[in-house]
Amino acid sequence: MAVVIETLSPWEVDKEDIQFEHMIGEGEFGHVVRGRLRVPEGYQVLVAAKCIRPDRMTASAVRDFRREMTVLTRIHEGKKGHPNVVKLYGVMTKSEPQYILVEYASNEELRRYLWTLREQYKITGNSKLLERIGFAADVASGLSELARLKIVHRDIAARNVVISGRKVAKIADFGLSRDVYVSSAYKRTKQGGEEELLPLKWMAVESLRDGVYTCESDVWSYGVLLWEIASFGEEPRYAGGPMHPDVCTMLDLLKKGVRLQQPENCPMSVYKIIRSCWIVDPSKRPTPEELFRKIDFMKPQNMQVVNHSN
Repeated sequence: MAVVIETLSPWEVDKEDIQFEHMIGEGEFGHVVRGRLRVPEGYQVLVAAKCIRPDRMTASAVRDFRREMTVLTRIHEGKKGHPNVVKLYGVMTKSEPQYILVEYASNEELRRYLWTLREQYKITGNSKLLERIGFAADVASGLSELARLKIVHRDIAARNVVISGRKVAKIADFGLSRDVYVSSAYKRTKQGGEEELLPLKWMAVESLRDGVYTCESDVWSYGVLLWEIASFGEEPRYAGGPMHPDVCTMLDLLKKGVRLQQPENCPMSVYKIIRSCWIVDPSKRPTPEELFRKIDFMKPQNMQVVNHSN
């Protein structure tokens, strides 16, 4: 089954302009390769080249690939893009396999970076709170841009945010991430009559119950991401529930009012923002712009730190 997609001529990259290096992510349906791309200005840039495996061209894989390509080209209309959304360098659609070429993030994904900060914190006692709040503000800024364009991400999580060499957080992975980066965060679930890998612990009530995804459900997911930042990248665990709940269990927990608990040493001011993202009524959740303003103006010395170990 071939990928059928309209020619995106302004973004089409010549095969001779890219040199592939090594695999950096592989899944059942797709993989990501690091490469060096010669850009029109004449120099080379590092890119992450994402493709569907030629032997696994399923309808859902093609749909996700097409969606990621379409979303990224829309965000980059006029070649501008946004500083907090991963940069698109081009696409390769005239040969198989087809590729989406995005910037290569030297500091990997936010989740892994948070793990590194956690280990440093154990040694130095420095929580890097200001840096972590900076990442949270970056993601809120990127989410504001997606909301402005009426683009719903559907999988806002620390694993889908990359950290650039300049320590800037950027939203990434608009389609293929669930397959390429195999993770226990995803549960194979039937929704809308089709089997999907769903990040249940990051999903809003309405997404779990009705399969509805909106900018407001992305805000719910952002609350979980902010919880991840506050907890140095822990995997969410709901009190009274299993580590990997199914849809019914998650819905039952959320309907009972169960929410992720305040992480150790998480300032109360941050946890209040986190909880505001998990209001059942989507219209009462803060907008991405409101989240950005609250987080951007947050000063670490004004925060009330709570240590639950005491």
